Amino acid sequence: MTSVSLFILIGSIVVGIWRRMNVGVIAVGMSLVLAEIAGIPTKQVYGGFPTKLFVTLLGTMLFFSLLQKNKTLEVISDFTVQSIGKRLFLLPFVVYLLAFMLSAAGPGAIPVLPIAIVIGVTLAKQLDISPVLMGGCATLGAVGGTLSPLALTGIIVQEILTEQGIAGMEADLFIKGTIINLVGVISLYIFYKGYTLKALVQEKRRITFNKNQKISVVLLMFLVIMVIGFNFDVGLVGFFLAMVLLAVKGSDEKSGISQIPWSVIIMVCGVNVLMTLVQKLGGVKLLANFLANFMSEQSAAAIMALTGGIMSQFSSANGVVIPTLVPTATDIALMIPGVSVHELVFAITFAAVVTLSPLSTAGSLIMATYTQGEEKSPREINRLFTALFVWTFVMLIGFALICGLGYYDWISIW
Repeated sequence: MTSVSLFILIGSIVVGIWRRMNVGVIAVGMSLVLAEIAGIPTKQVYGGFPTKLFVTLLGTMLFFSLLQKNKTLEVISDFTVQSIGKRLFLLPFVVYLLAFMLSAAGPGAIPVLPIAIVIGVTLAKQLDISPVLMGGCATLGAVGGTLSPLALTGIIVQEILTEQGIAGMEADLFIKGTIINLVGVISLYIFYKGYTLKALVQEKRRITFNKNQKISVVLLMFLVIMVIGFNFDVGLVGFFLAMVLLAVKGSDEKSGISQIPWSVIIMVCGVNVLMTLVQKLGGVKLLANFLANFMSEQSAAAIMALTGGIMSQFSSANGVVIPTLVPTATDIALMIPGVSVHELVFAITFAAVVTLSPLSTAGSLIMATYTQGEEKSPREINRLFTALFVWTFVMLIGFALICGLGYYDWISIW
């Protein structure tokens, strides 16, 4: 049954792309089939619905749909582009640094991702730039910053290691992770020819905000402060601010709701329902165990990176992958002479957080923002879905390879 569940998951994604159908619809349909075959109660199928992710996407997209409707995002984009001027080729790096600094300062990736991605992908739409480039830079900035000793992932890893009597890798995790993270940004930048953006510079003009747009900017700043400064849930805050904006008649409710990218929300939530069943039946562990069978002194770090990266496509990095795999690093290091515990922890942690997968919060936000307010064909949505998946595994395999080559020992922090 374990292998059947994995086959159904992979098959659903392949069929969706091949037939140009919404993968989420297929995934929910196949969840019924898998549940019946495996004898799983319908209640548990419903339990796989990602309520928090759904609220995050819907609340965030509703608020930003209203900001798009009253052209606040358009004016902000114009202002940002004009501020950069002739150095528009630096825009992807500006988005990256903004997300990185906000995340590293303490809140970590989770609250920063929605804000950074919406800003980055909105700019991409305005300037006809690849959403993968801009959304990827925003994502990599946020997940790179979360490795900071002050941020969520850095704190979680260090707490787990402290319980095992291991300490002293805070700087290694953050600095070495940042270097690899930046390599990923540069790879995206080169592949999507970010250096050609200077050709898009337009003539300078005076940019002004009307009354509704000024109110919207204040609410947007409030969102940043509440989410990043006080750790409020971004989806719930999004609903609250949407309510306030509509109450002062700062945007049109009907148009805002109609611009929410429902097809993407169905895709992401639907696949998560199926993934929960696959995980329950051991499909994810089957992949992880298969990789572990090939582990040796030379390949241990690379295989742990692949294992952590693959598992993170199906579950929470901070909530599942890191707490599950990091404690195993000590036992593996004892079983395989010459393997460093710190090296394995670094491989697991970085691989678990660096993802553009459309099944993750970051990837789903990129897709949702890109399709928001516009009618995109299933083919175009599937193309973006595939591109995000491909880049996720390109970066994961690349990271696993350099782990296998001993990257962790290349740079001595102290």
